[in-house]
Amino acid sequence: MDGRRSRIVRMRNLKVSFKTANGCVHAVRGVNLDVYHGETVAIVGESGSGKSVTVKQIMGIRSHNEIVEDGTIEFTYKDKEGTPKTVDLMKLSDRELTQLKGSHIAMVFQDPLTSLDPTMTIERQLAESLILHTDLRGEALHARCIELLDMVGITDIEARLKSYPHQLSGGMRQRVVIAIALSCNPDLLICDEPTTALDVTIQARILELILEVQRKLGIAVIFITHNLGVVAKVADFVNVMYAGKIVEAGTAEEVFFDPRHPYTWGLLSSMPSVNADRSSRLYTIKGNPPNMLNEITGDAFAPRNPFALDIDFVKEPPAFPVSETHWAATWLLDPRAPHVEMPQQLRERIAAMKEEGEEVQA
Repeated sequence: MDGRRSRIVRMRNLKVSFKTANGCVHAVRGVNLDVYHGETVAIVGESGSGKSVTVKQIMGIRSHNEIVEDGTIEFTYKDKEGTPKTVDLMKLSDRELTQLKGSHIAMVFQDPLTSLDPTMTIERQLAESLILHTDLRGEALHARCIELLDMVGITDIEARLKSYPHQLSGGMRQRVVIAIALSCNPDLLICDEPTTALDVTIQARILELILEVQRKLGIAVIFITHNLGVVAKVADFVNVMYAGKIVEAGTAEEVFFDPRHPYTWGLLSSMPSVNADRSSRLYTIKGNPPNMLNEITGDAFAPRNPFALDIDFVKEPPAFPVSETHWAATWLLDPRAPHVEMPQQLRERIAAMKEEGEEVQA
């Protein structure tokens, strides 16, 4: 590992549950996550795998029935004097966390329309965070609002500043939400499926914008998505999540071109290919994710895993290292396990990805 990398987030053993009328839902079951300055980390998995619940803990966003059972989230930043500080976000008061949010941590949500206040102009919403976290006022505040909208590629800025959210297109609203998130130059930007509600053309533009801003400002980005095509375009590192746990992690190149967990095999096999025969059926992972109300014994993916071993049903696999940056929690990597080849369909899919020139960050 490069000793020059500077870690901004160190999450360890995060466990989060939800009280329901039917019992306790164990949504996050011991997640470890590291994020470094200037890098984009993606968390990918099916809906309900615990991706959003995990990252919302960084922002302190919790529902009334949510229980944080265990875990630490160390966040490292520089204070106003430029002195590095490390705090455990799980132990901060609401007031202390509010001071960090906006100025050091910001989040872009899935639906831009619900993220914006329909009763306020765009300028007023941009100004809110700036007034709270900076000394900008008057003309300087207005100039910063113009600068932010220009940064995210919005034209006719003066008119847009006077507009209300419903007067803007979906893509433009998402650009405004990104501008608000970036208003106080945060160290960490969390993007929770920011392109899901947009059409394909606008999705591509928003992804390009996030990448451009990330490279320009050198900020760290956590990107949550179920779309592996998006992950291939934006991520430096990928964490594959299933049933509340990260089951494989590595660089984007390692996870896409040398996946080791059967769940990752299934996800990649289900990616559509531009060169695929129209008559061929898209691969799907059989079965359903486990009911998180129930206690899980062994590997949560075992009932859906065509390569499952007997031990998968009785004992949870540890994280087996593949390289310094790559690991997977599957008994197939145990030296005592029988050798199982990656499915031929996936080998062909990976070869196709390379031929198609799909951009995968190294």
